[in-house]
Amino acid sequence: MLGQGNAGDYTYADEVVYPFGYGLSYTTFDWSGFQTSWDGTTCTATVQVTNTGDVAGKDVVELYAQSPHMDYDKANGVEKSSVVLVGYAKTDELQPGESQDVTVTFDQSQLASYDSNGAKTWILDAGTYYLTVAHTSHDAVNNVLAAKGATPADAAGDTVMVATYVPANTEVDTMTYATDTQTGAEVTNRFDDAVGDVTYLTRSDWTGTFPKHDGGVTDEISTWGNEINDADGKSYVYGKVASQSLLDRLNSYDSGNPETESSDFSDTPTYGQKNGLTLADMRGLDYSDSKWDSLLDELTVSDYDISINRGGYGTEYLESVGKPFGLDADSASGLIYGGSGSMVAGGAMSFCSPIVLAQTWNQDLATSFGNMIGNEAILGGASGWYAPCMNIHRTPYSGRNSEYYSEDPFLSGTCASLEIRAAAEKGMYCTMKHFALNDQENHRGDRGDGGSLVTWANEQSIRETYLKPFEMCAKAGTVEESYVKDNGDGTYTNATREHPACQAIMTSFNRVGATWAGGSYALLTEVARNEWGFEGWVITDAANDGKFMSAQQMIEAGGDTKLTYMPTTGNEWAFDSNDSEQYHYAREAMHHLLYTIVNSKAMCGSMPGSIYVPGVQFAMKVRIGINVVGVAGIALIVWTGWRNHKKRAAERAAEKVQK
Repeated sequence: MLGQGNAGDYTYADEVVYPFGYGLSYTTFDWSGFQTSWDGTTCTATVQVTNTGDVAGKDVVELYAQSPHMDYDKANGVEKSSVVLVGYAKTDELQPGESQDVTVTFDQSQLASYDSNGAKTWILDAGTYYLTVAHTSHDAVNNVLAAKGATPADAAGDTVMVATYVPANTEVDTMTYATDTQTGAEVTNRFDDAVGDVTYLTRSDWTGTFPKHDGGVTDEISTWGNEINDADGKSYVYGKVASQSLLDRLNSYDSGNPETESSDFSDTPTYGQKNGLTLADMRGLDYSDSKWDSLLDELTVSDYDISINRGGYGTEYLESVGKPFGLDADSASGLIYGGSGSMVAGGAMSFCSPIVLAQTWNQDLATSFGNMIGNEAILGGASGWYAPCMNIHRTPYSGRNSEYYSEDPFLSGTCASLEIRAAAEKGMYCTMKHFALNDQENHRGDRGDGGSLVTWANEQSIRETYLKPFEMCAKAGTVEESYVKDNGDGTYTNATREHPACQAIMTSFNRVGATWAGGSYALLTEVARNEWGFEGWVITDAANDGKFMSAQQMIEAGGDTKLTYMPTTGNEWAFDSNDSEQYHYAREAMHHLLYTIVNSKAMCGSMPGSIYVPGVQFAMKVRIGINVVGVAGIALIVWTGWRNHKKRAAERAAEKVQK
């Protein structure tokens, strides 16, 4: 509409049928009185919504922002979306003729863009920002176009629903958001080696950079839906020869941790100390409390081995420190075990899929869903939840889109963070997944050694799109934990403390650039732990067959546990109890795990002095039951076959005698 960017021939109405935010209702609504106000860096937008139809209904107010695209941005390759969702709210159920004032707030930090090439951090452009409420992203664009004096080709924009904002800075601000808003840590490029040898789409030249196949047509038949690309009427895979340096990186187990090459590890491995502490004594303590050192000294060599190497669907009890078994339940739409029902009955209540929840645009429902997951766990015994899942719908065809919320990072992060907070209030730790860039389910391990998918992306897209929902969850605030406090004089009192709602992460199969996500120091330590201040537990995705999922690489990167349950896997790791470097990282991994467990419902009912007595866990009972039923079934089949064979042999013998 503005004649920019070499757009070529393009008709919106021919390409887009259902724009982002689109929805239907049995009634109609009118909006009026839109206005915005600022208190420091917090913007509050209000609009009155009136039901103008004949039946009751709810409406969604979506708040979008457009940032200026300045000469600095064009020179440094900083891309800007036409509009970005910065907030939303859903009305109550409004009767015909009823009105409601709807309020949506957001922070100025949401207007920042990531500059991968110039400042290599978050920047805030000078200039005019446009804010608008709309029913869809396309309506939002039309509103802004109208406010700029342009005439949208397909629909008229509503200038009444547009406000402007001009921040105080008169030049590009490269300092305000160069440190993390929560931790104060430096924020800078971490994924330069993930850019790859590809062309990235730019709004400065749509036609010249619009995505096309990278490489050429090979002689391998495609099995996953390429277009017909050869004269013989068949579909062939597109291929490109990898350099030897890339192949070397793919075949290495280098986490990118600089300490592994430059540090002289002087840690003295210590095991089995009798310091008189159990995990119950750690309730109410900060992650950095000095008492943790004494507790960690009590761990045995076997504790390290089993906790790091095999933690699939539950982490084992550790008698040395009184750690209970932590049952971790899977499924993004409910608990498939560890909930209110039996394994045979389906494990627990099953709810709608996350994509359906996101499509309601109802934040109260997301909170209710998290609460229900927590309630199910209270009834059934699960402590951890392998969810929520918040990767991005890059295309409609990813095999796990039903587990992921949306194509939009803000909508995804809002839903997920509300679920995490609500479940954490019930004592659950949620392993937000799959961290990160796991936006394609097929072809995750096509190499013979299960080498996993290589994902290329630039820092701006990683920060603004793929990491954003995880960051929102990591910064979801705190929840209150109740515990029994030892007063040190033989008496105890009930106490409470605040601890982070987000306590766990599940990494992904894919690689970020050439480095496996679950073994990426840049992803797990530099971003999650250092920038976001995450102190919780990190587990891999399913690793029974993942030969590339090295436990050594994982702990060097900042991860903690492999999601395996078999005694041996394709990349088995044996803890070397005498290796100072390995001990250094393994001890950190155990600290993360124990800190997460002690702040969860797994420790409910414990207090200083409690003695944990291990028993047969629910998950083990299920495994035993399945094995017993399986063996009995096989035995029945064998016995029936043998009996029928003997019976038939006797019948044949009798027939011969008669003849």
